[in-house]
Amino acid sequence: MGKIAVGQTALRYAFCTWLVVLVGLTACKHEKSEAHKPPPPPSVAVTEATAAAVPLVRQFIGNTAAVRMVEIRARVEGYLEQRSFVEGSEVKKGDVLFVIDQRPLQAALDEAKADLAQNQAALKFAQEQVVRYKKLSSENAASVQRYESAQSQELEAAGAVKASQAAIETAQLNLDYATITAPIDGRIGDALVHVGNLVSEENTLLTTLVQLDPIYVYFSPSDADYQEIQAYQAKGPSKVEMVLAAGRVYPQPGKIDFVANRVDVTTGTIKMRAVFPNPDKTQRPGQYVQVRITLDQSTDSVLVPASAISEDEAGRFLFVVDKANKAERRNVKLGPAYKDQYVIAQGLKAGERVVTKGVQKIHGGEAVTLIGDGAKQ
Repeated sequence: MGKIAVGQTALRYAFCTWLVVLVGLTACKHEKSEAHKPPPPPSVAVTEATAAAVPLVRQFIGNTAAVRMVEIRARVEGYLEQRSFVEGSEVKKGDVLFVIDQRPLQAALDEAKADLAQNQAALKFAQEQVVRYKKLSSENAASVQRYESAQSQELEAAGAVKASQAAIETAQLNLDYATITAPIDGRIGDALVHVGNLVSEENTLLTTLVQLDPIYVYFSPSDADYQEIQAYQAKGPSKVEMVLAAGRVYPQPGKIDFVANRVDVTTGTIKMRAVFPNPDKTQRPGQYVQVRITLDQSTDSVLVPASAISEDEAGRFLFVVDKANKAERRNVKLGPAYKDQYVIAQGLKAGERVVTKGVQKIHGGEAVTLIGDGAKQ
């Protein structure tokens, strides 16, 4: 009986060993099968390239400038007595801005008037003497020399009167200059000199005044861009827009009103200027903006989403999916951006399907699985 038990145990052991080997061989065969199974095609989203009319636009960096900016300076010396404006406010031509102490200037004017009265009296006396000695000389009661001396004194007195009149005009001008008024309509800046300070003639800048409506924008296209702009301008005025820093298009259209008479040899650019209405005075000199010039309206431009465009050391490219759902790399030449799309100037036709999602999964030449709306095309 002991031998029979030992035999059965050996038999069970051999059976288990055979079963383990069989299971192992089956698992290995399954793993080998799984290893040779090809991976599924990468999933991508596609869209058709479209043909549309796209405006031919050129865009340049520019900066705004005032049509007129005036530096308000004192024209006479004296102590600043009054400031009559609110800083940063709108003023009209003729509005009083500053007043310099007028008392010394008024005194100078009064003195000049007194001198005039004195010299006029002297002139009157000299004229009477000329009349008197002329009569006496004709009667041989006075010498000719005395008559000529009276004439000379009359000329001197007349000259003194003219000098006094000129002094009065100068004194009156100085008194008028003590009241400083706005030379143009515009927005006033901050006061650079405070009441009570001494201001000197011509050297003291009191404030600035700028005209805000309209407003200029200066920009400098390359010589090549300038030539293109001029060619289209010859056919009619181009649409000119100002794009603000936040990307918002300024609502008032502009027009080109100035082109410099030479190209800057150091940069190869030429200065141009556009003028824009600024009725609300929201735009200020010194802003950086973009000038967008629409030259023409192109027809049948090929457009693709920006997400379809990739770039490497070989340049710009995209992937085109054919009818057999096979991806092909296509090098392309880009035209201008339009909204969230790009114009394809070369390398693609309207109606071809381009990959917009899953570009990083493919290299070109492989089959792909379409997902999203592109799977229905």
